[in-house]
Amino acid sequence: MSALTHQIGFALGTVTREIIRAVTQPPAPNQTYPLTYAETSLPGPCLPPKKVTDLSQTPAIVRAKGVDLYDWYEGNTREITKAARKRRQCKRQVNSPEPQPSALRMGPLADLI
Repeated sequence: MSALTHQIGFALGTVTREIIRAVTQPPAPNQTYPLTYAETSLPGPCLPPKKVTDLSQTPAIVRAKGVDLYDWYEGNTREITKAARKRRQCKRQVNSPEPQPSALRMGPLADLI
């Protein structure tokens, strides 16, 4: 099969598939759109702007319980002191002589050499 024959067969198959799909597909139902009203009104704000500003600047714990934040901070926080670290002694001896390198030894393959 040549490349031209393959391309012609592929194109005919695609056309046939699209024709069959168009013929067997049921007609699309009419779309119903939701009713739109010309005028929609939103409710007004539930709080006046001054009240919203006061609420956003005052913490909830102060508004609800009347807590003084400075006293609360002093009572509920404390400074953490770190314990001093223990120093470890060096495992190496300070003035130990370096070990002399040993002479070369033949390994287990010495018998093969």
